[in-house]
Amino acid sequence: MRRVPASAALATLALGIAFGTARAAPTTFRFIPIPATVERGVAVTLKVEIREAGQNQLIPGAEITDAHVDRSPDGRQGEAHPAFFEPSLEYGVYRFRADLPTDGNWALSFIAKIFGETQPVAATVTYTATEPVAVRPSAGNPPK
Repeated sequence: MRRVPASAALATLALGIAFGTARAAPTTFRFIPIPATVERGVAVTLKVEIREAGQNQLIPGAEITDAHVDRSPDGRQGEAHPAFFEPSLEYGVYRFRADLPTDGNWALSFIAKIFGETQPVAATVTYTATEPVAVRPSAGNPPK
């Protein structure tokens, strides 16, 4: 039976630990707003895609917790509202509802427990809320 030097065994162990935990880093996943611009209002739908950065694959089935929106991208730390996770029929797309009462940049923050990962991943996605577009009646169809 061959003996393996202790330094080689430790190096192998260190590499295994490094590569085993590297995948749980937040930089391994991309959180993409769909779309990045939404109309401000009550119960606004916010959609997020979670993709694996290296292979660009959608990640379905993540457990979402601690969701909220705030104005931190604009430097307003005090204005925060809860965001509510909703089921989505779109593969790899996560839906939230939140109140966005003012125009500006809003950060949706949440914790995602991704299947196969040992640690949850903290995510922040930025949206721009704009004034709702007023629908004007066309000349052929005046209001009744």
